[in-house]
Amino acid sequence: MRPDVTALIVAGGRATRFGGVDKRELVIEGRTIFERQVAVLSGRVAEVIVSSPHEIEGFRTVADTIAEVGPLAGIAAGLVAATTPWVLVLAGDMPYVSGALVELVLSRIAGDLDAVGIQINGLPEPLVCALRCATCAPVVERRIAAGQRKASRLLTEGDLRVRWIGDAELRTVDPELRALFNVNAPGDVRRAEGEEDP
Repeated sequence: MRPDVTALIVAGGRATRFGGVDKRELVIEGRTIFERQVAVLSGRVAEVIVSSPHEIEGFRTVADTIAEVGPLAGIAAGLVAATTPWVLVLAGDMPYVSGALVELVLSRIAGDLDAVGIQINGLPEPLVCALRCATCAPVVERRIAAGQRKASRLLTEGDLRVRWIGDAELRTVDPELRALFNVNAPGDVRRAEGEEDP
């Protein structure tokens, strides 16, 4: 368990492609995505908090301070709310996040870094990363104030000290990169369950 890390599940999206249904509550293989994620995170981090416009029973919930900004606003709220030096950011629509992936990211945290990020085919996966609160919180706030709202650019623009985990390293713990699969549309739920689209 990492007492210096809080996990932030970013679950504040509007889920317009699901008719407004909270993707966190989608059931995959008998459990909600949220239940699956909490099971993986419990015992590995000091606390699990949730970025959501709705209170989540049993968990500290943080709401966006600025509307219509997207995931970056949820990350900003989580960085401020965390009581630990680091935050592990996790998108709330990833049903197969594994302990091996979480532990790989956590193992790369170091005193001379501001962030640990993931790159697939050279492109950042912004909603799986570890951020040092003290240095990243002001950077996120400045980006939001400047209208720079793309979460994918948080670690690629500016002067944060980032340790990247690339495809080859990821595949040592997850050969098919299944842990990074996310549910963006109803068809993704069928694919997650192993069903073909009609």
